Amino acid sequence: MKKCFIVLSILLCCMLYAFPVQADLIWGPDDNFYNRHARECTHINRMFTANGPDGVVIVYQSPESPQIITRLDNGTQTRISFTYQSADGVLWGIYENADQTGWLPMDYMNVIYDSISFAEEYAAEIVSESGILDTLYQNKEIYLWKYPGSETYDMIQTGNFLPSYESVYLDEKNRCWGNVGYYYGMRNVWICIDAPDADFDTLYPSGAPARGTAQFDQVETDAAESIQSPSKTTKRIVPKQNTAVVMLTVLLVLAVMLATAGLLRKFKQKE
Repeated sequence: MKKCFIVLSILLCCMLYAFPVQADLIWGPDDNFYNRHARECTHINRMFTANGPDGVVIVYQSPESPQIITRLDNGTQTRISFTYQSADGVLWGIYENADQTGWLPMDYMNVIYDSISFAEEYAAEIVSESGILDTLYQNKEIYLWKYPGSETYDMIQTGNFLPSYESVYLDEKNRCWGNVGYYYGMRNVWICIDAPDADFDTLYPSGAPARGTAQFDQVETDAAESIQSPSKTTKRIVPKQNTAVVMLTVLLVLAVMLATAGLLRKFKQKE
């Protein structure tokens, strides 16, 4: 009986190991303001380019503190994981690097074209259709792309479990692509269903197809002009201090001062 139990336990462990994990934990940044307002923050996890007035985006301690943490020159690219909307309607994004965090106005950040941008641009051509990659590609190397025609992609070994897709898109060469919601840690990626093992040069020998609407083209133009000829007149968005917190701090300081003065008076009277 004991041996049977051990064998069954081993088999169960093997089965669990074989299944790919279907969900990732979303780790929050190590930031005091985020820790206090995590429920009010939105997870976006997208890349942006700095494009602020005077050629710079200022990173502040928080949406409620004007203390400056650092400055990003226009053209700097950074990932924004979470955003927060303040009471006055300003959308803030958290900036993170190796040793510091801070918050910056999202009005000064231009999104870099990605899978979400692609889905928005080609929404009329993307059709809802579910499926799974052909078993021919089990235990084979395939390519997962940021979006059809992207120069950003990952090569991955499929194993026994193949990627499934929820929607499809026909590209300029009439090749069918599937949008994969999740596969081995990667989210919202695309696979060329007709040629999943084909690399970039095979699919696009003449180079990547044009992507991006006129809006994205204009954003890039504005960013370039801002870097070369920064504005000196644009009013900058600056955090507004939380007056309630400031008043509470003042009251606490006054209370401590009064308590200290009272104790000193008592000590003097005893002397």
